[in-house]
Amino acid sequence: MSADPSLNLRLYGTEEAPAGVRRLTAGPLSVMLDQGNLRYITLGGKEAVRAIAFVLRDRNWATYTPEIGDFQVQEGEGGFVVTYTGTCRDAAQELRYAARIEGRADGTVDFTVTATPETDWTTNRTGFVVLHGVDGIAGQPVTVVHTDGTVSDTVFPDLISPGQPFFDIRSMTHAVEPGLKVTCTMEGDAYECEDQRNWTDASYKTYIRPLNKPRPYVMPQGAAEEQRVSLAVDGAPGAAPLGAAGVSVTVADQPLGGRAGGC
Repeated sequence: MSADPSLNLRLYGTEEAPAGVRRLTAGPLSVMLDQGNLRYITLGGKEAVRAIAFVLRDRNWATYTPEIGDFQVQEGEGGFVVTYTGTCRDAAQELRYAARIEGRADGTVDFTVTATPETDWTTNRTGFVVLHGVDGIAGQPVTVVHTDGTVSDTVFPDLISPGQPFFDIRSMTHAVEPGLKVTCTMEGDAYECEDQRNWTDASYKTYIRPLNKPRPYVMPQGAAEEQRVSLAVDGAPGAAPLGAAGVSVTVADQPLGGRAGGC
């Protein structure tokens, strides 16, 4: 029997990962660093968040590909730190940003970006996008904390939602497995969520700058803006006691030698 395919083979169809892709670990935490963004964030091998990416779009929703510079990765027993700069430009405008990603052995993550336009920067979206996968999450509970501090205990849509399921988001908490929860806190503006299955993408996308605000909008030249996405962990992988998933089995008394049904 052949061995299971490697992670690179499952993700990319080849043993060779794309340029700029690197796996980083810290305790139970594992991430794929892909051109400065995080993908396939897992805890104990179980996906917690699909992706955290800093995305820059122009006035027509075209996505910039940043020029990455000053790229450094430090790894140690306590975790990892990634720092780099990014530059996006076209014939009319330019923006530079500094990024810092820290992953710790307790499974927590901080991803901070400070963006500074070199010219007035006209954009439909310049900021973080967070993806949650669908498998094991669709129809499951999620606690949403809003920017005013109010709390909504709700669920991820099971059936595809044609509208945005969550608005005015500051953080989202959901279970990764019994006994393990992750909280994703998003700072810099109010966030909102859409069901990407409408576009055949198996994820829920949470993004900065609500769509009810005017767009395109202008970030003034020289005005630095900081955004941050953080992951906090409650519990530990495999920490749930036997039976914690909520399944119980009762066996009725039977005479010795009796049959317990048709299985």
